[in-house]
Amino acid sequence: MIAAVIDIGSNTMRMSVYKIEGQKFTVLLSKKETAGLVNYITEGEMSEEGIGVLIDVLQQFCSSLEEISVNSINAFATASLRNVANSEQVLTRVFHAVGLKVALLSGEEEAILSFLGAVHASPFADGCLFDLGGGSTEIVAFRQRKPYYAKSMNIGCLNLYKRYVKKIWPKKLEIEEMKLFIERNLAEAVLPEQPQPLLIGVGGTARSLLELINLWEKRDASHREITMEELHTCVSFLLKRDTNAKDAVLKKCPDRIHTIIPGALLMQALAKKMKVERLYISEYGVREGYLWKEFIKTTI
Repeated sequence: MIAAVIDIGSNTMRMSVYKIEGQKFTVLLSKKETAGLVNYITEGEMSEEGIGVLIDVLQQFCSSLEEISVNSINAFATASLRNVANSEQVLTRVFHAVGLKVALLSGEEEAILSFLGAVHASPFADGCLFDLGGGSTEIVAFRQRKPYYAKSMNIGCLNLYKRYVKKIWPKKLEIEEMKLFIERNLAEAVLPEQPQPLLIGVGGTARSLLELINLWEKRDASHREITMEELHTCVSFLLKRDTNAKDAVLKKCPDRIHTIIPGALLMQALAKKMKVERLYISEYGVREGYLWKEFIKTTI
């Protein structure tokens, strides 16, 4: 079976096409567009321009599938539409224009799918997971490969950027304001209190930070673990705001030049809050979790 899964995020829209064979899958095609849908939300509603951008990207994705014999096309939206007052109107417009029924995931549903996607292909039995997105961050704690805590927070790298940063690269005062905001939000959040030996990172920003650290540590791109010391060094380097830091971001993840520092600050604060010993950055996340739940339907 071949299935396409489209993830409509606040910053990035992604489509992956999978070949499913029994309890295994292979990624056949991946596409992404940095649509920045959160930029089109005014007074709690998505604007006509934003709806047009959403429909245009979905039509592009569907057009790219015309030469592939796809058995199923599935789409879901997360924080990009979850907190939008006119979400039902937007989804109706999308259905009439593209013919896609888009599932609107709750924060907890998104968290559990991220967990399924990241954990099913890993050997880890106990730990905590975070999915750092543009408009929200999901946290899942698990024991014996079963989740016992799931929470979604309305704080992400793109809404941090929009709230505090006036230009592309944040100034020192803007950085301090973001740090205080993150600290307040994490202090108010009811998170697992016990120290976490392992924190699994999910999402494009987490993967981009891993790429930067592997670059600076001169490691193979397949290396997926980060120590706390390496994370702190990475954040310190980014906060220098010099040419070397900007050049590294432009080399490895140019589409995240504006959100990499907000994301790094949030990732560092989460790791500190949970007293993490090490981090593992997963190549899989919410799309693979959706695939696992809807098509493979077996236990972890």
